[in-house]
Amino acid sequence: MVGFFRSGNLASRVFDRQFLSPRPGATVNTVRQFYENLVPSYTIYDIDCPDYSFRKFTDDGKYLVAFSRNHQDLIVYRPIWLTFSCHEECDSHDLPANAERFDSFFKQLYSISLASSNEYICKDFFLYMECHQYGLFATSTAQSNDSSATDGAIHGVPSIEKITFYLVRLEDGAILDEKAFCNDFINLAHSIGAYLYEDLVCIVSLRYQTIHVLQIRDSGSLVEVRRIGAFCREDDELFLYSHGQAAQGNSFLPGIKQRLLSYIFRKTWNEEPDQALRVQHLKKKFYFHFQDYVDLIIWKVQFLDRRHLFIKFGSVDGGVTRSTDQNLAFFAVYNMETTDIVSLYQNSSEELYSLFEHYYDHFHANPQNSSHEKFISSHSNSVHALDQLCTIKNKASSSSQFVKKMMASLPYTCQSQSPSPYFDLSIFRYDEKDIVYPAICKKK
Repeated sequence: MVGFFRSGNLASRVFDRQFLSPRPGATVNTVRQFYENLVPSYTIYDIDCPDYSFRKFTDDGKYLVAFSRNHQDLIVYRPIWLTFSCHEECDSHDLPANAERFDSFFKQLYSISLASSNEYICKDFFLYMECHQYGLFATSTAQSNDSSATDGAIHGVPSIEKITFYLVRLEDGAILDEKAFCNDFINLAHSIGAYLYEDLVCIVSLRYQTIHVLQIRDSGSLVEVRRIGAFCREDDELFLYSHGQAAQGNSFLPGIKQRLLSYIFRKTWNEEPDQALRVQHLKKKFYFHFQDYVDLIIWKVQFLDRRHLFIKFGSVDGGVTRSTDQNLAFFAVYNMETTDIVSLYQNSSEELYSLFEHYYDHFHANPQNSSHEKFISSHSNSVHALDQLCTIKNKASSSSQFVKKMMASLPYTCQSQSPSPYFDLSIFRYDEKDIVYPAICKKK
């Protein structure tokens, strides 16, 4: 077997590519390795740029998304890519004056108004649908913490008068569709309250404990295809009404909560094979904690695939605040078609951590048609990432606290990791603690 040294000269590597064909299925990896020769090594400060709040690049690098400072307008740029070059070590004197201008590197495609006078764009919320180049954005009114609890609402969860999701075609800025939620609470920070998988979007209503599953059609319309919460099947409500058992007030537990309690009951029942001891075991393990199980609410949801949801349950306080490391939580795998909970784990479960360590990519739920997210490094596809995880694990003073800390990141926030080759641990080595996210500094 012959090994080839990867040259540090870009022109030499391009020349070698004409003679050396990559292994079948490894073409993209070979292309990504070219970034070893294209490492950012110089920063231009005090550039002349617009006074906008820049959100992020799309994963395919085609668009740069920004918002106006008053959080009313959406502005989208397209990178112009390589514009200037210099010999040897770069110096500010070697670059022309235009190199200090933002518009030398980015071309503004459009600016559109999304929010009304009393609404604001959530600058932390943005999901990108690569296959159609659609962007999902959100606007909301101010949050109210002293709102009265309406029928079906969870006490202690704040309310927002109106939350609107907009589906925008990034190519030309056309608003294709919108979906509004009134007097509700959806965690929009860092896109926590929504998850995009292929053409499906799940949105979690914390206030009404409902999971809304929307489908993005090819035409650009948002269609609600499933609603999981008070009812799990489409005809559950019709069945109750037809049998004269319509829920009055809070006389019935929500359907998803009944599924959770049923699973815990059956699991506890099967843990004790002795019929004489089974009742005592149920009293100790199930009925004694019954009210604690009833008080659990849905915190966060993600897709595992098109049929299964990964749901995190916890206390009301943990669902509203961002610090959830010390709170008791449960993770459930829910089958949307059968409406059954397939498995349930506590946030201190060693079994769940073992699955997390060995099958991380299954938790991340990368769509099959994504040409970028499949290259995100993880400890289940990179020995370098696994070494880092093992080092952190060995340094932990408490195994249970380490497991809880790792499980606090589940379910994963959609599109929270970058597929950039510069974060590919098979190409570059780095310490995440040393990564700095610089802001664009405009000229004074």
